[in-house]
Amino acid sequence: MPKLLPIALVLLLTACTATQINRQSNITLPENFQHTGQADSAPNLARWWQQWPDHQLGRLIEQGLQHNHSIAIARSRLEEARATSRLAEANLLPSAGLAADAKGYRNHRRDPYLGNGGNLTSASFRAAWEPDIFGQKRSDADAARAAALGSQEQLHGSRLLVSAQIAEHYLRAAHIQQQQTLVSQQLATLNELARYAAGRFNAGHATAHDTTAITAQIQALQARQSILQAQFDAQQRSIAVLIGQTPQTFRLDSDAMRQAALLQYLPSPPQGIRPGSLLNQRPDLRARTAEIQARSAQLASAKADLLPRFDIQFLWQTGRIELNSDLAPFNRARSGNGGLFSIGVQLPLFTAGRIRANIQAADARLQTALLQYDQTLLQALADVDNAYQAQHALNAQQQELQQAERTAKQQVRNDRQLFRYGRKTLDTALQSQLSVHSFSQNLLDNQLASGLNLLNLYKAIGSGWQEEGTQPEATEAAAK
Repeated sequence: MPKLLPIALVLLLTACTATQINRQSNITLPENFQHTGQADSAPNLARWWQQWPDHQLGRLIEQGLQHNHSIAIARSRLEEARATSRLAEANLLPSAGLAADAKGYRNHRRDPYLGNGGNLTSASFRAAWEPDIFGQKRSDADAARAAALGSQEQLHGSRLLVSAQIAEHYLRAAHIQQQQTLVSQQLATLNELARYAAGRFNAGHATAHDTTAITAQIQALQARQSILQAQFDAQQRSIAVLIGQTPQTFRLDSDAMRQAALLQYLPSPPQGIRPGSLLNQRPDLRARTAEIQARSAQLASAKADLLPRFDIQFLWQTGRIELNSDLAPFNRARSGNGGLFSIGVQLPLFTAGRIRANIQAADARLQTALLQYDQTLLQALADVDNAYQAQHALNAQQQELQQAERTAKQQVRNDRQLFRYGRKTLDTALQSQLSVHSFSQNLLDNQLASGLNLLNLYKAIGSGWQEEGTQPEATEAAAK
């Protein structure tokens, strides 16, 4: 028997050893992104909208972070996950309880032994504990805690998406508003051209084809103009939903939007972003990490099913009996107390492969979580470079379009001057003016694409959220 003791101790210590799970990613991070600029340090973009020159947009995003229902739902789910985690932690500790019982009875038939009535009272104290010798309960608690961390990252992701969605609808609304201005300018130019063509037609210097073509352009532009207000209102309602307000009563400050001219003053893309920062900044990657932790703990718990389980029970009880009897010995009250202490052990012997199958399933779920992490990481690396490259391309395109617009405006001035000297007809200058409107529309579309891509860049690098409890006091004031 003494020879078996060292073997038993080795087996026990081996069983108590924490399960080692390989949770390393197979992805090698590059040192830098291909299309991001170099900087000494990365900027703090947790509240990137504060760097945008539009106070109305900043207020709307702050209101959305305070009152958005998707964020509130994510916060509620986080509270549920945290409560579940506390429940799993509580399962590690003993449980105890008190019980009391009182009974009475009356017998209509007089019994010389039991009498015609009696009382029975008792009280007890119970305690139970299942020692977590092999760490199964700890693994379950770790899994629940990791699940709560995953829910927390979903809350962070909700904040990131809501801030970007509000800004996206705001940019689209600003784009539509400036489109309305451009369309009005185009209509004014076309109406002037139509009057000039009608005069030339009446003088016999133009054909009906010329006047009809201009009329068709005016009608097409009026048709386009009729839908712009509906599109603006749709963006306005989308913002109302995101900030938790009634769509029918919410209105954007159009004058403030025109004054800010946000599309013309977009900030530059952030510099100094490195691939390693994504691991701690992107909520989806952080959520994948929490999922791996949860799956690892679940695998450790499944493996612990192969090992014995112990339980300790304790019961202390007291009671008192009183009988109304004709016999003197039974008239005395009887009372007593006692206790019970027990230790039990459960060891699986034959489970028809259920435990092994559960371990294999848990291991497969862990491997899936690792693969999903690698997939998400690769996509994140691609998202950042895609957004940076697109931003640089859009900026280069914007410079070319601005140059083209300046050239077209110079052409209009030249044609106007030649018209005054009788070297050109007025329709030439008006057609040049229409070309300027076309270049302005292309430039406006480029500015919208640049703003939307900048939002994609913020999402790609994980900007737009911060930890719980770090909201500054100015946030609540701005949201009111």
